Amino acid sequence: MLQPVAAATQTSDPEVKVVVSAKRIWLVADEMSVKSLNVQVLDQKGKVVLEKIFSSKMTDWSLQIEHLPKGNYTVQVGGQKATGFKR
Repeated sequence: MLQPVAAATQTSDPEVKVVVSAKRIWLVADEMSVKSLNVQVLDQKGKVVLEKIFSSKMTDWSLQIEHLPKGNYTVQVGGQKATGFKR
């Protein structure tokens, strides 16, 4: 089941929608002129367990999360908390 969540991003960043599924986190940007967008997945202790930098030159705007152990996680987009999810 997909869980769409609107992300709160910095004003200099494009508006990004975060959708969490069982196997992936999908990012959908309103503007495709993104030079560099840092996305991090943090565990419940605040440790970065997954990180990827996206740009408009990329075609796959997703992160695979099926390998993460069960637990609570937070997705940060551009340094701002976007959403929490449970795996």
